[in-house]
Amino acid sequence: MKSVWQAHRQTRGTHGFFRRGVRMNVEKMKKWYFIGLAVMLACSPALYIPTQEVAKRKNLNINSLNEGRRLYTGHCGSCHRLHLPGEFGEQAWRSYTNSMQPRAKVTDEEKRLILDYILAGK
Repeated sequence: MKSVWQAHRQTRGTHGFFRRGVRMNVEKMKKWYFIGLAVMLACSPALYIPTQEVAKRKNLNINSLNEGRRLYTGHCGSCHRLHLPGEFGEQAWRSYTNSMQPRAKVTDEEKRLILDYILAGK
């Protein structure tokens, strides 16, 4: 007496039929994952990149603004979505950075750089 598997192999050929089906589903899932990721990134607002013009207007150093951006994206963006500088007023940003400083393990100097970057972009 033949097993179900042997009967299946006779009617369908090799067991590769199932493997191809699973592989195709994984490939479809990967495709949709990357499409969704691309759409999400395309729709997310972009943070500004500091320019010499902005630095001069705010009487700040361009290198410190770039360092503030790096810290903001690295420390703050590792836990939650990044807010655009124009989303909140200066007092709100000061309050948020003060309350988040211990959680993010940011020094006073790093907090100042992050705040300078955010406020320069308003």
